[in-house]
Amino acid sequence: MSNKFENHDLSAIKQLTESIENIDAEIEPAELTVPAGTSSAVKNLAASCSDLIERRANNLRRAKQFTADVTHELRTPLTILRGETELALRNDRDINQLHQVLESNLEEINRMTFLIEDLLLLSKSDLGEIPLKTEPMRLDSLIEELHHQAQLLATDKNIEVTLLSKHESISLQADNLRLRQVFLNLLTNAIKYTPEDGSVSIELTEEASFVTITISDSGIGMEEKHLNSIFDRFYRINKTNNRYDGGTGLGLSIVKWIVNAHQGEINVTSTLGQGSTFTVTLPKLKKI
Repeated sequence: MSNKFENHDLSAIKQLTESIENIDAEIEPAELTVPAGTSSAVKNLAASCSDLIERRANNLRRAKQFTADVTHELRTPLTILRGETELALRNDRDINQLHQVLESNLEEINRMTFLIEDLLLLSKSDLGEIPLKTEPMRLDSLIEELHHQAQLLATDKNIEVTLLSKHESISLQADNLRLRQVFLNLLTNAIKYTPEDGSVSIELTEEASFVTITISDSGIGMEEKHLNSIFDRFYRINKTNNRYDGGTGLGLSIVKWIVNAHQGEINVTSTLGQGSTFTVTLPKLKKI
């Protein structure tokens, strides 16, 4: 009886191996199955293989989408550069017109530069090649400084930026420069997507083992369907209107990477037409 079951399992494993070898990476993989009566060990093996194949397929889809997104993001400024340069060379233009062309070209060159720098940062972070320069720092001092900067940025739109904090001193073991990048990005976005005469608030709270920084705005908000995707690379809610907002579509991806690298978490809640709230939670004085 034992040999019968062993032979049955060997046959199932052979069938499983053949199924894996015949999987087409370009086609959505089907769940691997084994014949009835196969031992639980072989069934678990089939389930594990199915899971690995599904993850491989997901990674392949993401890589293809990322390549397509990068191609699109670079093609657009290059097309503008080429078109305006050809037009400038084809026609007799006065010095003012040529100056305008050069200014437009410089904007596109800057955009591509920022995009490439952000892509390089994310690529290196994926490979673990960007170590954080952690050291003891005063989080409350950083937030107060960024609050002042945000007030200056919000002046033209008459947006009130308030800081809510009852703590005189909050210390972290963290990368000051990277955390500055996180909160400046979130504050800049909050101001950008908040109409005139709106409000932005920064709240700093402290618990025994972690601190929480909450940035809320009274801006345009988002539908719930977008909340799980806004940290994805190149994800834009409105691709037409956001194309020339000065961003690369990678800012929130970088924010999430920095927060995760600090063993923290970032979450977002939002209501369309009522504003958004980003919450960053970081461990206190914890070596990374």
